[in-house]
Amino acid sequence: MPGYFKRRYRKHLGEVLSTIKLIDIEERFDIYFSRFYGLYFAKVGKWLQLTPTHVSLISLVIGVVGGSLFYYQDRLGIMILGGSLVVWAGVLDSADGQLARMTGQSSDMGRVIDGLIDNLVFIACYVGGSLYFVPEYGWWIFVLTAATGYAHSYKAALYEFYKSEYLLLVGKSQSGYIPLTVDEIKPTGHKWYHKIIDGINRDYTGKQIRFTSRTVEVRKMMRELASSNSKSFDSLYSKLNFELLFWWAWLGGSNTHRNTAILFAIFGRFDLFLALSLIWTIGYLPLIRTQRKYDQKLLKELTN
Repeated sequence: MPGYFKRRYRKHLGEVLSTIKLIDIEERFDIYFSRFYGLYFAKVGKWLQLTPTHVSLISLVIGVVGGSLFYYQDRLGIMILGGSLVVWAGVLDSADGQLARMTGQSSDMGRVIDGLIDNLVFIACYVGGSLYFVPEYGWWIFVLTAATGYAHSYKAALYEFYKSEYLLLVGKSQSGYIPLTVDEIKPTGHKWYHKIIDGINRDYTGKQIRFTSRTVEVRKMMRELASSNSKSFDSLYSKLNFELLFWWAWLGGSNTHRNTAILFAIFGRFDLFLALSLIWTIGYLPLIRTQRKYDQKLLKELTN
């Protein structure tokens, strides 16, 4: 019997790995948890003939309900339920992308919707967790909440930028393409909801372009080198950026924020999470300097 489960585990893990575009940019938590269990839900979704958008909306409902339960930080049972729902929403967040690739329904629109839903779940957690502390701090707690939320969006945008750049430059996948300027973003449609989604996309992409340490000229040079000198570029880029991407993920990834928020809320100290999340944004200062240093080193070595 143990051998049977071992074989099943290896087979399923193999399927998970086959759905991953580039292993270098994947967080271990995603590989062995979010994507591992997400694939089961993706298969169920395919059997039920659901679209990735359907799965995303289910993830939204589950995540928002879970986040709203952060209001009950004095009740351990409810908090464990809320945390579990938020984790489940994270698993479904992986499942919708896996279902999209399984059914050939991947699109830029889906990527934007996926990011929007992730943000809405975090907003629910922030609002629910902060409301619990209104009797103690007054409504001033939401000043800290707003600052932390903005810092969160800043960190997430940068992490996704460098993750996408790695996928585009080393993985040679257009799914990692981020426009050089927001003017490159084309309307996805003419309906009212298209305008909302396009506005969100332009805002998010604009943050990535403004906050990154890479100028438009540097990004152009990297794309040219990745195309004309692929072997040398891939080797050096991976060497300089693989471990650095770990720190981008640790400081700005959804897993870090989600799991830390749940842990602090379970102990009834979501206020400390808000403060800590804001403080650890300072870690981006040396990280950005290191990233800029590595980028200059890469260009210097490959253009001389």
